[in-house]
Amino acid sequence: MTGRNLYLFNRSVSDIVLAAGADHTIQVFDMNQGCMATQISDAHCRAAHHLTQNKGSPFCTQALESYNLFLSSALTDGLKLWDLRTARCVRRYDSHVNRYHHCTAVFSPCGRFIATGSEDHTAYIYDTRSSNFLHKLPRHSETVLNVAFNPANPECVFCPAALLWDLGGTPSSFHC
Repeated sequence: MTGRNLYLFNRSVSDIVLAAGADHTIQVFDMNQGCMATQISDAHCRAAHHLTQNKGSPFCTQALESYNLFLSSALTDGLKLWDLRTARCVRRYDSHVNRYHHCTAVFSPCGRFIATGSEDHTAYIYDTRSSNFLHKLPRHSETVLNVAFNPANPECVFCPAALLWDLGGTPSSFHC
């Protein structure tokens, strides 16, 4: 990985560490083996500013294959869903606006949905099986930079306004 910046993300108990470099690569490190498992060259047209693994939740189950997925995001290049087993992009999400701010994305506890912030002052919910968004949640006064799912209830919180959105009121297509 060439370049001056290296970003490491590992916020859970995992044997995998994802790293995004200024040279547009994503590297996957296996901490059990103490080595780089794979490198994805030219993952985005710009350096990725956000990486997140599908960590699941103790409150619901997922297919084992779901834990091999991770998301990357880069300015002007949308979100990409990657499969660790093949090191390939399996889906792209670009309905939200992400040109200047580092908006984050997160998997739902069941792994079927992705929430992301957007510069159009809304948050988007995508289905992992489709590139189209399911819901565009109400406008906020500022760019939605951060999102998080409640691990036990169908709720999302959006920042910087720290608004809680009860997803139980959305169409039944959202329920995990």
